[in-house]
Amino acid sequence: MEKKRKLTVRRIMPWAMLAILLMSLATWYLTREILPGRVRIATGSTGGLYHDFTLRIKNLLEERFPLEVELVSTTGSKNNRKKLLSVNHSDRVDLAVVQDGAVSMKDLFVVTPIHKELVHVIVRKGRGMNSIPDIEGKQVAIGLEGSGMQVSAGYVLDHYQLKVERRSVSFRNLLEDESLDAAIVTSGVFSFDLREVLIDERFVLLPVEHASAFEVKHFFFQSATIPVGLYSEKPYPTPSKELKTIATTASLVVGPNGNERLIEAILGTIYESELRQEFPLLLDKEEAAQLSTLRLHPVSKKYFSPQDDIREITTLLESISAAKELLLALGAGLYLLWDRLKRRKERENELRYVAQRGRIDDYLERTLKIERQQMELTDIASLESCLKRVTLIKLEALGELTHQDLRSNQAFTIFLTQCDSLISKIQRRIDQAYRVEIRGE
Repeated sequence: MEKKRKLTVRRIMPWAMLAILLMSLATWYLTREILPGRVRIATGSTGGLYHDFTLRIKNLLEERFPLEVELVSTTGSKNNRKKLLSVNHSDRVDLAVVQDGAVSMKDLFVVTPIHKELVHVIVRKGRGMNSIPDIEGKQVAIGLEGSGMQVSAGYVLDHYQLKVERRSVSFRNLLEDESLDAAIVTSGVFSFDLREVLIDERFVLLPVEHASAFEVKHFFFQSATIPVGLYSEKPYPTPSKELKTIATTASLVVGPNGNERLIEAILGTIYESELRQEFPLLLDKEEAAQLSTLRLHPVSKKYFSPQDDIREITTLLESISAAKELLLALGAGLYLLWDRLKRRKERENELRYVAQRGRIDDYLERTLKIERQQMELTDIASLESCLKRVTLIKLEALGELTHQDLRSNQAFTIFLTQCDSLISKIQRRIDQAYRVEIRGE
């Protein structure tokens, strides 16, 4: 029976393992992450740099992958954050561009920094504004409500402790609205709207003095310079001299459930295509890796620092090497413990054997006593009582004497033989007594 059961188990096991393998493959296939068929990216206002960048990304993604990309125009970074975290599926986006420092990064992850954004303090000529403190009391365009530009402008005004009339309008309004005295603009240098304002003779750029102090207070800003003639050389250089300023970074971000396959596709598209030739502001891969924040997405960390995985393995191997003496000591200790437990078990086994071996003599003595008694008996009831006692002694011995070595011991064999012989002898005497009783009747 036991042999048949083992054979059945051996036949079932390969099929069971195959079933487990197939179930594992099916689970992996059904739960693996794939590229979504449709991707929504929150940008900024149409015509701005954010929109320009994401439009190029859209075209490249649709060329390289079987997906549809929708660009969602917004007022800027704050609105983009809301859309990334929206509970309304129809309003939620998969990716967005935000200005570093403009929004809280809680529940958001940076896919990659995109480009630098410089702070431009633009003032109207002829109104007595030669430095930033002169803006006190003026009407200043600080950007649209919900934009990162508005947040940056607020940082600048608060840093210089300026009280101005803050106007939540685009800096382009300078061209039409004569009541506006100035604008604080945070933008990449290739913004068409920014260039259109700066080449106008009615406006001039002011330097952001003491930029290093600003940098200390706001870690997401760094000191920067605007070189001579960056925006125009004719009819005169704009700016006419090198200006100190501060800069932050625009980054592509995702929400807490960002699709990892999509992030891989985005990173490959940005840094393994000709995008930088079309969008010169784009940071190269090395610059982006250096600017990466603590909120960098795990997929992006692996992309920018693939050596970290190798470093982790190396560290592990070095740790194992450094701990080899400890491991050897631990191995030796475990061996000694195992050896001691083994010897203890052997001693206990030996003591049990000796104890059970002594019990054989007791059982032999009890069966010999019954054998002597049954020789004097002739009545059937007394003989049947002896038969029952011998049988019980045999069963008791088989239940108590369980040691494997004891079962092959010669004394145990003699005991069992004696029991069987005595049982047969008593049974014959009982049968003989029945026959005598029948003849007597």
